[in-house]
Amino acid sequence: MLAIVQRVSSAEVSVKGLLHSFINKGIVIFICIETTDTIYNVKKMKEKIHTFKILDEGDKTMSSSLKNINEDIMIISQFTLAAITSKGSKASFHKSAKPKDAKLLYDEFVNEFKKEKNKIVEGVFGEYMDVSLTNKGPITFNFKV
Repeated sequence: MLAIVQRVSSAEVSVKGLLHSFINKGIVIFICIETTDTIYNVKKMKEKIHTFKILDEGDKTMSSSLKNINEDIMIISQFTLAAITSKGSKASFHKSAKPKDAKLLYDEFVNEFKKEKNKIVEGVFGEYMDVSLTNKGPITFNFKV
């Protein structure tokens, strides 16, 4: 399981030209389910992101986590994070889970975050989306479990 997490001032997702979801201050999680992932990976990734110190508390930069500060979370499925780009001029996606399997674990990932106090919004799984965000910092982290 792979994730790119960006701290944002705001973010929005549009599908077919229509606004689907938006957040204000918080984080955007681009999540990729790989063929070997299980519910264990889902829970471990959620816990890692939820407790990772990426947010500011007072004047202390990156001193707090989503567990401690109630900021918004946008979750977007992005299978291209698993792309293998080291050979040739075209990406290989054989490490990405099949859509049916990925959807099940993606939904579990979202549900794990919905157990917390943060506002949770999503993109649309498997849909072509326009994602706009203002990266705050800029602060971006890559995660793999």
